[in-house]
Amino acid sequence: MSERRYNWRLLPAVLPVLLAGWWLAGGSPPQSPPDEEYIGSETCLACHEIHPAFSRTAHAEQECEDCHGPGGKHLESGGDDKSIGFSQRPASRYADACLKCHGREPGMALFRTSEHGRGGIACGSCHQVHPEEPGFGLLAGRELDLCSGCHPAALASFRKPFHHPVLEGTMECSDCHNPHSGDQPPLRRMVVGTEENCAGCHADKNGPFVFEHAPLEISSCQSCHEPHGAINARMLRRTDVAQLCLECHSRSAGLAASQPFSFHDLRSPRFRNCTTCHREIHGSNVSPHFLR
Repeated sequence: MSERRYNWRLLPAVLPVLLAGWWLAGGSPPQSPPDEEYIGSETCLACHEIHPAFSRTAHAEQECEDCHGPGGKHLESGGDDKSIGFSQRPASRYADACLKCHGREPGMALFRTSEHGRGGIACGSCHQVHPEEPGFGLLAGRELDLCSGCHPAALASFRKPFHHPVLEGTMECSDCHNPHSGDQPPLRRMVVGTEENCAGCHADKNGPFVFEHAPLEISSCQSCHEPHGAINARMLRRTDVAQLCLECHSRSAGLAASQPFSFHDLRSPRFRNCTTCHREIHGSNVSPHFLR
């Protein structure tokens, strides 16, 4: 057996790549030894009054400087040096402090590569680190209000006649979206066994089926449905069901799906509601034409 040899001369070129991969996976970037002194939380609290509710949070178990960094320079300047606070730091530096602990949690390790992370959204935009009323996730407000502040179009869709019950408080945006991850844009939560997070609630529509409807295989639920809300029943993208079906099942040859049989006279109302006969439209274990 030949002896395995390593070319150690390549290490200086490879090491930065390995460190970058580790950092993107949630580790904190390597820090050089601080040239400032740590002053301890008791010194911080001599000037900074923190609401008593803070003691009921997990953050209270940490020292102030675990998140803010050494406070010697801040103390020497009489508080004029603001570099210890996060308001003067870019969002990426804010994330560095939080991900030192939270980067090990499932779903948060990829925050830097997510749309929020790349978009410069700071953790404090949605979370309140020193809350007066600590709640789930230390959110700075109601989840819907926080999300709709940047996503008003989604809020408008929830006000349409047929919608997911977010305004009613039965669902939250985070039931479908993971705000800290970038695995499935747009920040969709993963559901085991499928790329569609809709299956988390609508498992009967996901299969597996012997005969599967092509949109579920090659596209997504959004081929036919609006994800947040619509003016049409079942949140369909078209008012007329036949109109939606004919976008693929056209009478023009060579399109994505098979043509309707010749006896389907679309001038007659009885043939314009395709799901009257093709009831199992998401997939069937009996009929390749999804007949009931």
